[in-house]
Amino acid sequence: MEGFGTNETMGERIRNKRKELGYSQERLAELLMVKQNTLSNYENDLRDVPTEIVSLLAEKLDTTPSYLIWGKPEGEDEEWLFTLEQVASRINNPLLREAALKQLLALAQIDGKMIYHKS
Repeated sequence: MEGFGTNETMGERIRNKRKELGYSQERLAELLMVKQNTLSNYENDLRDVPTEIVSLLAEKLDTTPSYLIWGKPEGEDEEWLFTLEQVASRINNPLLREAALKQLLALAQIDGKMIYHKS
């Protein structure tokens, strides 16, 4: 997945932030409560990062979900993410909530690419 401000994939951004902070894969996986090979799959873009892990990753990597997902410069308005979380919190079924968040994030990415990739 290509970002707004960078040609890195989400996995590459995760790996770079992890290394920047001096975390091993094992340590970050432990903080995220996932297996090391799961984190490796995220970093190599072999597995999608679940939405509930994106926020935790951003917290542990001292960055924003927007940066991890799209490479959007850190510090830009994160209000859209708060709005998504509010909408999703109203969905009681966890599987439906996850599916809805994935769809909303995909739509936001499409819209964002149209906005941010203008020449």
